[in-house]
Amino acid sequence: MQDPLAFIIAIAHIAAALASLNGILTTLGQGKVASTAIESMARQPEASDSIRSAMFIGLAMGETSGIYGLLIAIIMLFANPLVSIYIQQMAG
Repeated sequence: MQDPLAFIIAIAHIAAALASLNGILTTLGQGKVASTAIESMARQPEASDSIRSAMFIGLAMGETSGIYGLLIAIIMLFANPLVSIYIQQMAG
């Protein structure tokens, strides 16, 4: 291995790409939840209030997952703790 710091940064970029993929998949999942809820409300209009409540809770949970993925990607790219640990190990 030539440069361990370059390896750490490369792995961090791969991890950030996977975390960003979470945002794309979250969007697809939220679209599926919304379309299924609308279809269910069309079939049973009397249950639309409970379906709508469950849909909004599911969308909020999915959005939270997407935000966490974005947060992890930002941390891995700009505030990677592994780089500072490596630098401290090399200095002392």
